[in-house]
Amino acid sequence: MDSKSDLQLRLVRRILKLIVDGSLKPGDHLRETELSSQFGVSRSPVRAALAQLASLGAVDRADGRGMSVAVDPAAAQRILGGLPLEDEEQIRERIARDWFEGRIPREISENSFRSRYGLGKMTLSRVLSVLSDEGIISRMPGYGWQFEPTLNSLAANDASYDFRFLVEPGAMLQSSFVYDAIGAAAIRARHERILSDEQHSLSELFRLDEEFHLFIAGCSHNSFVVQAVAQQNKLRRLLEYESLIDMGRLNSSCQEHVAILDALDVGDRGRAAEAMRQHLRAAKAAAPKFATDLGALGFPGSSDNA
Repeated sequence: MDSKSDLQLRLVRRILKLIVDGSLKPGDHLRETELSSQFGVSRSPVRAALAQLASLGAVDRADGRGMSVAVDPAAAQRILGGLPLEDEEQIRERIARDWFEGRIPREISENSFRSRYGLGKMTLSRVLSVLSDEGIISRMPGYGWQFEPTLNSLAANDASYDFRFLVEPGAMLQSSFVYDAIGAAAIRARHERILSDEQHSLSELFRLDEEFHLFIAGCSHNSFVVQAVAQQNKLRRLLEYESLIDMGRLNSSCQEHVAILDALDVGDRGRAAEAMRQHLRAAKAAAPKFATDLGALGFPGSSDNA
């Protein structure tokens, strides 16, 4: 069972992320009943989370009508970045880092997980469930788990970008491509906010990067392109747990996204496609520090599934 403090912190994070994403805006009312229904919890932890948010200055009391949002997305992101990690979040990050850096095999049993990380059955079940939902691991027959293929070698990283060179610039040149100017304006605003704010998190940049590339793919109205880009995003999701990516590179990436939108805003799809190629080349060149011993990464057949 979740500890009260972990659950409260998780709700505080979720409410702040809704503000960051623009789903909740300054002045919006926060009603305990609606939030408890949305998050699938009782009103007590929601009330505690709102009290914590009030102490952080993120919400305030709205003339006897409950709480209301008191900060803009930039301020919410700063508050979010200052929160401590949940215990289970720290465990998930440690597991992801160990896999990325080749310290655990690709196939591993639940007993090995419990022994290595000192976890009880219920805690391990929740941790593995989240990692599974994020596409990082999958269950094998019996009690074993395997890590999904990801970009934890230089060869895999290069092959991924070579594939994206073929797909993403070409998607903008297809006859079916229809630029969503309204959607583009919303995603541009989020890029500009991040570029103007010195404090933003690695996870926020990753999330925005994923959404930008999926947005461009969606404008192609080609389901195969959308599926391919979504799969490439999934392969990179493990990196969100790992501080191997240069934050400066992610800031540059935001600027390159804006340049692509600039070209599309004026209807120059050829220039946009070339800007996408340059963007992908720069991202490929900024590869993280990969573990080099593929045997240690479980390729092929290394396992601990006894």
